[in-house]
Amino acid sequence: MKLHQLRALLAICESGSIQEASRILHISQPSLSRSIKDLESELGVHLLVRSNRGITLTVYGEHLLSRARLILAEVRRAKDEIETLKGRTSGHITIGVSPVTPSSQFVNCLARFSARHPKVSIQIEELRPNKLIEGLREGRLDLVLTSHGGVRQLEGFRAVELYLQPGALAVRKGHPQRHLNSLAELRELMWILPDTFEDSPVSKLFSDCGLAPPENVMVCSSLVMYLELALRTDSVSFWSMRHMTLSNLSERLDVLEVSEQVPGFVFSLISREAELLTQAANILAEDILYEFQGNPCANPL
Repeated sequence: MKLHQLRALLAICESGSIQEASRILHISQPSLSRSIKDLESELGVHLLVRSNRGITLTVYGEHLLSRARLILAEVRRAKDEIETLKGRTSGHITIGVSPVTPSSQFVNCLARFSARHPKVSIQIEELRPNKLIEGLREGRLDLVLTSHGGVRQLEGFRAVELYLQPGALAVRKGHPQRHLNSLAELRELMWILPDTFEDSPVSKLFSDCGLAPPENVMVCSSLVMYLELALRTDSVSFWSMRHMTLSNLSERLDVLEVSEQVPGFVFSLISREAELLTQAANILAEDILYEFQGNPCANPL
């Protein structure tokens, strides 16, 4: 099994065709097809299926693809590490963030890091919390800033709590039930959440109050559509107070003054153990921890 074969498999799967993959990798289509055939012969299984719908992975291909992503990411990190040992802090760091707007401290930290290390390229990807963890496991992400509720159970990763963003329940301006202040009453309304109910801090709110979940819950991971639905329907929506401030949502939504304590978003920095990160990624991780806690050796969750 060779690296160029894994790169070929990854390029074909991500582009959806051999023609596009050959263009991306700058090799001929016959050479690309031969790489895949040689890999299939070595493994004794078919990895790809060609049909009128395009190219799809077999079950063997799906398992190998996740490993290929991780292997190629490790090769990239190894090259970055060698460059660092040569005295050049360079390389590439991919950071995953939740759609809830990160704090200004995090943004300022990234700006200072980029100014100090101009040869380190930074890529920021916005994904839902579960997708962030998946990207971390597959090696596509180096660092993750997320409000994912299950960070304490992530074996093999280090997770450090950074900050809390207060949360708020809101309804559109002019909502007929905007004066309700009891969770039990609000439970009867339609709800819209950016994550599944089980993954949302709202689930703990209902559980702590001894209430069953709302019966009518819509989940929308698109932030733009989430906003549109919150503004155009009679749904109860869940927001971070920072998001409300930055987007001037308080002019378009009414924050509900409920008697119960509305949960917030606890943000954590998650990564693999320090020895598995490149030096550049370690430097940025320590910068972020120091920014929020004044101590780069903060205790993990």
